[in-house]
Amino acid sequence: MASSLAKQLSQIAATSTNSHNLKAQKSAHGQSLIFDSKVAAVQDFDTIYQICHEGYQELCLLDPRFAKFARSIFSEHSKTQERTQMTAKQNEELDKVIEDFLGLAGGKVLLKPAFKAVEWLIRRFRIHEYNTSCLLLTLLPYHTSPIFTSLLSILPSNLPSTFKFLHPYIRSLTVPARHAVVYTAIHNQAFLAALNAYVLKVSRARHHHHALLSFWAGIVAEAVTGIIDISRSGRKTVQKQNEQGVLLRILPVLSEGLVINKVPDLRIGCYMLVTILATKANLEDRVLTNMMEAVVVGWTTDTSHAGLICLALLAQRRIAPRLPDAVLRAIMNVQGLEVELTSLHPRYRVDRLALALLLGVTANLNEPHGVERLPFLEKLMGAQILSKDQCGLVCESILLKAQQAGSNESSESDLRAQLGDSIVRLTESGAVGEIMRNKMKGSNIDMDLLEMRLQMAIRPAQISVAEQSMDIEMKSPVSSTHDSFENAALSLPTRTADELSFLSSKRSFIFSSLSHVFQLAASSPGDLAKFAGLPILRKELALQEPLFISFFIRMWCGSYPVLVRTAALRTVARYLSDLEDITVNLQAVLPYVLPALADSSDKVRFAAAAVITAINSIHKRIEMEGKKRKEVAIWGHDELYGQSGQSKALHWLSADETVKIFEQALFPSLEECVLDSNHIEWVITSALGRSSYPRHARAQSNTVELKTALRVALLAYLGGHIEITPLYIVKLRLLKMLNRTGKVGSTSRTKILLPTLRAWASLGTEEVSDIMKNETIGLDEIEKRMIGIVMPDDREGLQFLQSVIEGRNGKKRPSLLKAVFREYLNIWSSLKADTILSVSRFLFGFSFDDDLHPDLQVYQSDAMEVLQNVVLPTNVLQDFIDQLPTGAQMQDILPAAKRRRTNDDLKIDTNGSGSLGLVAAIRKVTFVLELVDNSNPKGHPQLLRGLFSVLGELQDLKSMLGSELGYLQELVLGSLLGIVKGLETTTFDHSSVRVDLLIDCARTTASHQVQNSALLLVASLANLTPELVLHNVMAIFTFMGTTMLRQDDEYSAHVIDHTIHQVVPPLVQSLRKENTDIVSGVSGLLLSFVAAFEHIPAHRRSKLYISLVEVLGPEDFLFALLALLADKYAGDGRVQDFAIALAAHFSVDIQIASAKRYVDLITNTLLPQRTLSASLFHIDEQSNRSVQGVALNLLRLLRRLLAQTRLNSQVGRLFRQDQTKAVRARELFSVTLENILSLAERVRDHQELRGACGDALASLLGLLSMAEFLKSVDSLLDRPENELRRKILKSINLRVQAEAQADEAAQGIIVNLLRRLTHIVENSSDTSLTHAAIVSIDQISEKYGKKYIEDVTTAAGVITGNQALGSKDNRIRIIALLCLASIADVIGAGIVSFLPQALPKALEHLKQSLSEESGDKTLHNAVYSFLSGLFFHVPWIVTGAYLDRILKLSHESAELDLGHEVDESRASMLQLLARQADPKEALSALERTLGHALTEGPLAAKAHLQLLMTVVDKHKKSVIVTNAQILWNSLMDALDLRRTRNSENYDLEDVEEIENITIDVAIQMIYKMNDSTFRPLFVKLIEWATTSLGRKDKSGKMLRLTSLYNLLYKFFDTLKSIVTGYSSYVIDNAVEVISNVFPKDPDSVILWTGTIRTLLKTFEHDQDDFWQSLSHFSAISSPLLAQLAHASTLPIMSEVVPAITELAAATDSADHHKEMSTAILKHLRSDDAQVRLAAVKCEESLAERLGEEWLALLPEMLPLISELQEDDDEDVEKETHRWVIKIEEILGESLDAMLQ
Repeated sequence: MASSLAKQLSQIAATSTNSHNLKAQKSAHGQSLIFDSKVAAVQDFDTIYQICHEGYQELCLLDPRFAKFARSIFSEHSKTQERTQMTAKQNEELDKVIEDFLGLAGGKVLLKPAFKAVEWLIRRFRIHEYNTSCLLLTLLPYHTSPIFTSLLSILPSNLPSTFKFLHPYIRSLTVPARHAVVYTAIHNQAFLAALNAYVLKVSRARHHHHALLSFWAGIVAEAVTGIIDISRSGRKTVQKQNEQGVLLRILPVLSEGLVINKVPDLRIGCYMLVTILATKANLEDRVLTNMMEAVVVGWTTDTSHAGLICLALLAQRRIAPRLPDAVLRAIMNVQGLEVELTSLHPRYRVDRLALALLLGVTANLNEPHGVERLPFLEKLMGAQILSKDQCGLVCESILLKAQQAGSNESSESDLRAQLGDSIVRLTESGAVGEIMRNKMKGSNIDMDLLEMRLQMAIRPAQISVAEQSMDIEMKSPVSSTHDSFENAALSLPTRTADELSFLSSKRSFIFSSLSHVFQLAASSPGDLAKFAGLPILRKELALQEPLFISFFIRMWCGSYPVLVRTAALRTVARYLSDLEDITVNLQAVLPYVLPALADSSDKVRFAAAAVITAINSIHKRIEMEGKKRKEVAIWGHDELYGQSGQSKALHWLSADETVKIFEQALFPSLEECVLDSNHIEWVITSALGRSSYPRHARAQSNTVELKTALRVALLAYLGGHIEITPLYIVKLRLLKMLNRTGKVGSTSRTKILLPTLRAWASLGTEEVSDIMKNETIGLDEIEKRMIGIVMPDDREGLQFLQSVIEGRNGKKRPSLLKAVFREYLNIWSSLKADTILSVSRFLFGFSFDDDLHPDLQVYQSDAMEVLQNVVLPTNVLQDFIDQLPTGAQMQDILPAAKRRRTNDDLKIDTNGSGSLGLVAAIRKVTFVLELVDNSNPKGHPQLLRGLFSVLGELQDLKSMLGSELGYLQELVLGSLLGIVKGLETTTFDHSSVRVDLLIDCARTTASHQVQNSALLLVASLANLTPELVLHNVMAIFTFMGTTMLRQDDEYSAHVIDHTIHQVVPPLVQSLRKENTDIVSGVSGLLLSFVAAFEHIPAHRRSKLYISLVEVLGPEDFLFALLALLADKYAGDGRVQDFAIALAAHFSVDIQIASAKRYVDLITNTLLPQRTLSASLFHIDEQSNRSVQGVALNLLRLLRRLLAQTRLNSQVGRLFRQDQTKAVRARELFSVTLENILSLAERVRDHQELRGACGDALASLLGLLSMAEFLKSVDSLLDRPENELRRKILKSINLRVQAEAQADEAAQGIIVNLLRRLTHIVENSSDTSLTHAAIVSIDQISEKYGKKYIEDVTTAAGVITGNQALGSKDNRIRIIALLCLASIADVIGAGIVSFLPQALPKALEHLKQSLSEESGDKTLHNAVYSFLSGLFFHVPWIVTGAYLDRILKLSHESAELDLGHEVDESRASMLQLLARQADPKEALSALERTLGHALTEGPLAAKAHLQLLMTVVDKHKKSVIVTNAQILWNSLMDALDLRRTRNSENYDLEDVEEIENITIDVAIQMIYKMNDSTFRPLFVKLIEWATTSLGRKDKSGKMLRLTSLYNLLYKFFDTLKSIVTGYSSYVIDNAVEVISNVFPKDPDSVILWTGTIRTLLKTFEHDQDDFWQSLSHFSAISSPLLAQLAHASTLPIMSEVVPAITELAAATDSADHHKEMSTAILKHLRSDDAQVRLAAVKCEESLAERLGEEWLALLPEMLPLISELQEDDDEDVEKETHRWVIKIEEILGESLDAMLQ
């Protein structure tokens, strides 16, 4: 364990600035981002400042904010600032400035100016050491750029723990991966905190930049996600604690980040973190609320979008629906808020945020300007962001707010009015209306009272009876309402001016005032009684004039609140009930009480029922009058509608008719009418006779049966009132009842109501708009009811509708015209056939009438829409087709000057009437064809001829225009295709079909869709009329080959496939019937597909060709297609691969059959009289094609087809499993084999064809199993053709290589085959056959030899014989040697018996391969392969002379330098020799043959020594120690090469390289010996170098010593302090060498240099005070110091000065230093300037190395320094000046005072 002192010293060392270590300072100075360390180390600060200051100035031009640093870190003074000399406070201030600069420069650090500026901070202020964290954080966003790698190279080793993750990247100098940074941020809290703090600090200073903030946001987002995921492990309590810890780390960062203004990227990044926290962590509402408040603080227009997304996600996580007020105000201040939320809705869930906003807006409506937010509320609710439940919550909140506003008298009237309007708009809204109505229905709020307080009707008329069925008690009105009524009543006049009825068409000036007062009185029965008694109403004359009752009719039929309408009805009912003994006919009330029974409010309907009950009671009195009943007055008969006479003109009912209608029709159904607002409609339509009500509805109610005359009278009566009444709500509701009625007797409703429709059509747009506004009814609804008057079978009504469309009747009102067209759609199915034709013609003519008024032309599209959306019968479609202009007519329309070609379907210049006419004609054609296409053409076969005619006209027009007209053609073809699919052969006229037109259409168009449709149509016709299609079949497939097959879309592929399946089978069937060769018959088709092969998309080829072959029949056509592919694309490997894959798709029996026919085709190709091949390959006398070339192409593909691995396995499976098919397959196989052999015989004179046949034959044989294959071979090997036998043997080799393991059935055959092969080797005179047989033996031995060792051994004897290894043919020798190597692997030691015969031959072959005349590298390598096998299996057998011969031959091989492959082969064998051979035998042989290697040359010597190195390296220490003497002798002999070398063979470079290898071997050997073993050898080596040569041989001794000291240099440098003691053996010799150097002798100088360098290494690694010993020091110091005197002749500066310096460092003694200093000072007074310079250099080096320890001798040096400062030699003077500076740097003080 380290002591406390050691710890303190280590801490000091860790923080040391190396003030006295000049080398360390130089290294630190050389650390740079820009410059190489060597260049940077020699730069002074002036140079650096000049370079970097230029960058700083450019940086100031880019950003003026950098100017402030000109007075500090970039000032001239900064060049002299040294951080180590500054105080802590100064350093702290400097750090602030540097960090400020780095934050600002971070965004521009990749620019050269910023790069240079940062370089200055690194070089001068060492920021990579003092400001490491800030610098790393500044550059971390660029961690993937080269600048970060440069930074890593200069970082200090003691990095802060925050950045410890960078250590691996610092070592490898690679950029850190992003995932490493993220991982660190997740698991290193300090790093994440540092990154956050740095980003916030930079952002606060406004020094932020996009790179930093985007990097920070991405890293921190992933880190927070990872931290939260990690925190979720453990129990719930632990998870909660972990999450709280995460929040405590992250929330402060977010809080601080969100308050920093004008940094949008930072704020958006914080939003992203808030979102992650909200979605990943389980946060409480309190935290989420605080987050929301933080999000909106200080957000701007730039960040509000992201802020809203963040708030939306936070709102989704909160439970509370309401937003804090601050958040609500901030959100509402966002411009275009509803647009923002609507745009966010598809991508994010914003429903809860929108809900909170709407609830907040609703709650704050009372605040100033709160009502201004109502439009926002309506828009947001209409945006369909909220769910139904959420919408319901908002609607309920709005209604409650309306109730509060209505009940508070102090509420602003503007709020009540606008809130009421808003509720009305929401109720009528399509998206929210239903929800609002449901809330009105289910709310506890009294809606009637609410409407009264808001003074408007907020419930629409469409609310169903179920919505209003709740019986809510009327609340007593407040007293202020009564007071208001009294005051308002007093303001009324006492009588009207000239008004007799409020139902008059004339405007009433008093009605609005009366209605207002009545509304005030409606909630109080007392006030109602007072109102009814007002003088102005003349109640007492109510039965004589219509004024009184007509007022209340207007009130209950108006758009007033339910309370008001109910009060009006009740007032009339009460009045009528109070009448006694008065008979009056009140039928005039009927048209107005019926709409009341259809009211959506059950209260209104109940009150209406009361009115009818009262009227019915009065009418019962009429019935009792008898004959006098005809004289009973009809109320309102003359003046109901004023004094215009309209009332009298009405068709009034008689008293009997009135009584019957009330008693039989209305009164019995009153209860149902009260319960169901729709029931009255059924009652009236039932009473009128014909009802369009559903049958189940009619079945559930009592049918009203009235006589026909009464029904006619009722219809006329109601129709008259509908026409005259000024109340359109009454018209609307009555029409809704009557429009369900058809004819009554002979009278139709259209005849009765048509005047009403005419009157309505005559109204202008403004008039209608005023009516809709006053009566608050929907325009579309009333337009629909008015147009609904016309019955489908009423010709007059239909003619009127046509006149409206044409503008002859009516005011051309847009809504009316739209309604007419909609009505056509509604009644179309009810029109008669002739009516449909006439209406269709009218609409068609209207659609294309160019003479229409411009106001009507806009409705032509509506007419077209009608035709497009109705079912058109065949006769209408045929009529439209007949109306189309012909090509000749269109040609007449267009002037010749206007005809031009276009690239698109129809881009025609529309200038000129002719062009306009053509455009119109094309437009008409397009429309008609679209109608046909949309009308299910399958059901209109009669259109076939007409559509073909149109297609022909289009073809002519296309030629005329030069335009595609593709869309029109596609429409026609699509319709024709639909018709043809529905046809049968007996149901249409074949003469109407034109296949030639279809093909011409497809061929001449550039539209793929048209081509596809045309081909599909042809394919469909092929089944119906094959005779028509077959005449054009070749044209079809020729076209497909040139165009369609090139398309790369799914639909085109479908079209092609469909065409093939439909067209090809009839074609093949037709050829079979004609008894013609079907392959020749379809050759054109096949050629088309083959020619298009390279243009067919690659991914579609397989499916297409498989489909083609399957349709044609693979048994008959597969071979032909494969042959065509082989011939057409000869040499294209991709096509051959495709052909193979195509064949493999079919069953194995089809493939074998196809192979047989394929071979027959090849044979037919080579015959003089060709049949099938002539038609397929177009080979004839006029053709220049080579028959042999075609056959060769086919054979090449055949070889690959038969060589498929998959086919092989399929054949084997077939033979094993299906015996029936196997018999057929064997027959085909045998026939194919026979044909290939015959083919081979036919082409024996053609070398390429013969080879191709052999290859195909081998592939064919490879299809068989091993047993079957070998049986076939056994017989084939007996054939006399050696070439065939050789190919069979080659096939054997391939099969053996591919076969994993021979089966039991094949094992016996293999033995027989091996014997047959040995027989061939023994007896064959054909060298090629012999070679092939040996190859087969080699393969079989290697694969199966372990099972048949006896037979393999027998084969080995044959191989070593004269027919193989002893052959004169090198090829046979080579394969024999390789075969023996394989056999050696099999039989192992069994090879020994053959070595006496084989080894001499092998070595002789090796020697022969090295001769210049017959050298053969392959033979050379084969021999070495054989020798490698011997050394691997029987290394002990190769010894003595054989081993010497092998080494000597290897020397010769190495020296010949035959190439890399040869060297590899030899080296591999020698490596085995070194590892496997007996070490003593190997070392002895190496010793014996070393001289031979040295004699051969440097390459041999190097190889020999490398082998020696391997022996030493691969054997254990004990082996090396045992044979140390032998090995050491070899090394000494090798070291003596410098002395004994032949200058002709060796140059100095070779000698040094061999010597270095020898030294490496020696060092490797020394590693494996101990001191007791090595020391004697070392002494022997010293004696060998110093004394073994005679004194006269000075040159030889010098060369030996040179080698010795080279070895000693590596020895001391490698083993270091362990062997420093061995220096004692060389001190004397070393002193002698350096003392007796001859500078003019190069060898002497080399020896001297080696000796000095050796001494330097001993001095460097002395750790045991060896040189501290006086005896050792005294022996070496004086001679060494004396070398300074040779400064002018020897390299003293580079060699001696370092040695003296290391000696002084090794002898840590003041006495030794003084002795050395004295000797050096003597040389300072030398007369030789070079000596003085060397002495000065030496002193300078010693001062730098030893520092103050050496400068303790300074007083002795000062006098001499003074002298040297004025030395005559300028170099000495300069160096002395450097020496003085060095001393001053070490001492820290000037020497000037000492030197004076």
